[in-house]
Amino acid sequence: MAPRLVHLILDFDGTLTTTSTLPLIYNIGHRLNPSAPSWQSISQAYMDDYNVHLSCYPLASSRRKSLSEELAWLQSLREVERKSTERVEAAGVFRGVTKTHVDSAARKAVREGDVAMRRGWQRIVESVMMSKGKVAVVSVGWSGDFIRGCLRTAYEQSYEGGGKGARIPLKIDDVDICANEILGGQEGKMTRHFPECSMAGDGGIWTAKDKEMVMAEVLSKCAQGSEAKVVYVGDSPTDLACLLGADVGICIRNEGSTTVEQKLLDMTLNRIGVKSEWIGVMRLDGLEGKLRRNDTQIQEEHGKLWWAKDFEEIGQSVLFSANTDSKDDRIRLGQPLMIYLRENGYKTNREDCRFIQTGNDVDGTLYMLDGTSMKSELLSRPESSLV
Repeated sequence: MAPRLVHLILDFDGTLTTTSTLPLIYNIGHRLNPSAPSWQSISQAYMDDYNVHLSCYPLASSRRKSLSEELAWLQSLREVERKSTERVEAAGVFRGVTKTHVDSAARKAVREGDVAMRRGWQRIVESVMMSKGKVAVVSVGWSGDFIRGCLRTAYEQSYEGGGKGARIPLKIDDVDICANEILGGQEGKMTRHFPECSMAGDGGIWTAKDKEMVMAEVLSKCAQGSEAKVVYVGDSPTDLACLLGADVGICIRNEGSTTVEQKLLDMTLNRIGVKSEWIGVMRLDGLEGKLRRNDTQIQEEHGKLWWAKDFEEIGQSVLFSANTDSKDDRIRLGQPLMIYLRENGYKTNREDCRFIQTGNDVDGTLYMLDGTSMKSELLSRPESSLV
């Protein structure tokens, strides 16, 4: 049985990353234009606008009990976002900023640890792309180039030090990045994804509805089929429409201390009556090899969300693990390959295993990509020492 076809749509800040990257992007421009307002000043101006809008909005949060009411509130923030973008443009923060500036800053941020990616993300991306699914990032962030630079650098880092036989299996540039962009130039403008004649009206990707429309644009170009599932992963109220519009919506929640955005999303879901359940209940039972929740149940609960602390947990869910019809030649994503080989009487060396490695674990634990046949993958290599 072929692996399940999944189209994976991801938020960036707080989802793929562990923190917001907006201050880092702002500082790219501020270093070139030090006379522009500080990040703290711009942030405070945004919060002042937000609080004024909040006080004038006719329906207080405690009275918003339905999804439609909550989505209307989130869409009403569009003018607050517009004002914030225009404020940054008028201040000339991004005047003279080039793509090279942005890419260099992104690479430096990842390498110096200012941007940290959430555990297991690269394995998920590989799994979906190897199975011919679409992977896209949909973000309200200010720079798609910054996002791509971060992903590329983090992906390269995960394979550094691999030694002989190690390779990067996929081009991370094949991931679609849908976000706002810095145009730079003499005016320091930013892009407007939506033209004036669009449903959203003239403006950037700023709100939950905007992200939902961009997700629809991405999916309209994807191969469709009865087996294809759309999975969206996000962490904030801005992700609400996409989370509930996907076949499976997954909320990222930090283990222990949650972020402000995560708390706001959790409060919103509780208020409008949308339940979320730990994705662990979708995992394979390690003892019995049976699903605790099958596909039919997932479909019947459309509108219900799941949560996970990272992509490693998501990767072990039924959505990304292998089908287990044949115990002998299929293994679940994340099962140590060396253990599998020993248990099934095979002999191989570490270099051969690197062909299907999706991580660079220092302890030598190696993994399959997406549950495809381990035997056929290894035997397809002429230099394989598998016997």
